[in-house]
Amino acid sequence: MIKKPLAVVTMVYNEPEHLLAWRRHYGAQVGEQACYVIDHGSTDGSTDLLGQINRIRIPRSPQDDERRTRAVGKFCDSLLEWYESVIYVDVDELLLADPALFPSLTHFAQANIRPVVTATGLDVIHRPESEAALDYTRLVSFQRQHVRFSSAMCKPVLIRTSVTWAPGFHCCAEMAPEMGAPLFLFHLRYADLPSGLNRLERTRTQPWCSNDVGQHQRLANQDWENMLRSMADLPVVETTFDQHDQRLQNWRQAVEDSTASRIDERYRLDLHLNGTELWRLPERFVGRI
Repeated sequence: MIKKPLAVVTMVYNEPEHLLAWRRHYGAQVGEQACYVIDHGSTDGSTDLLGQINRIRIPRSPQDDERRTRAVGKFCDSLLEWYESVIYVDVDELLLADPALFPSLTHFAQANIRPVVTATGLDVIHRPESEAALDYTRLVSFQRQHVRFSSAMCKPVLIRTSVTWAPGFHCCAEMAPEMGAPLFLFHLRYADLPSGLNRLERTRTQPWCSNDVGQHQRLANQDWENMLRSMADLPVVETTFDQHDQRLQNWRQAVEDSTASRIDERYRLDLHLNGTELWRLPERFVGRI
């Protein structure tokens, strides 16, 4: 049986702004018919009009990342019956192969032979003192052009075989991350102060399966704003995001080095390796996310 090259999956609950950006990005990268949105009981109408995107409705339940990761893993595994490769990303994560090498994610997937591909993780940072609130109807990269390296966002996002993801999709049990792929994950959690605070209010008040989980989604507003502003104040440097970019290579190597002592751990890398600078987005990426 001839399979389609690539599907992209996400899971949402009342994410009108991020879903708008997600649909625009992945619809352009792989085609809407290859996009799958698992709707975990949205009530705001944001998943009602998704064009040709496939929507899978599941009942609303308290947030449980163990259950969520397990269910998404099984769904992605089933899609491998029909697609050569499957990508899972959260709705605030925009994945892009280096535009100098690949015109789309589909082209990247067709050229890839690795069973699992780990992306280089980058937080898109809002600089509130000089940048207006984000307009989600426009491309993010025309409004935000500074990113910070984040090992927590270096996720095994593209699979060609069954994997067992850890909660949060930060790692998989089958292999430690290899950081050489020209694949970049742009994380929008810190891309806008006002909408970020609105989203925090939603995640803070929604039911959780336990009081001990999801603490990073239940911070006080001021604590979250202080964190974003501290990232926005980091020094800015120019970057190229290619094989000659030593800053990028150093952080990628740090992630791989962190796996040596974590062979038997559920999280196979250090999730707390965070950039100490803001990197200006290379010109070839502008207009692509």
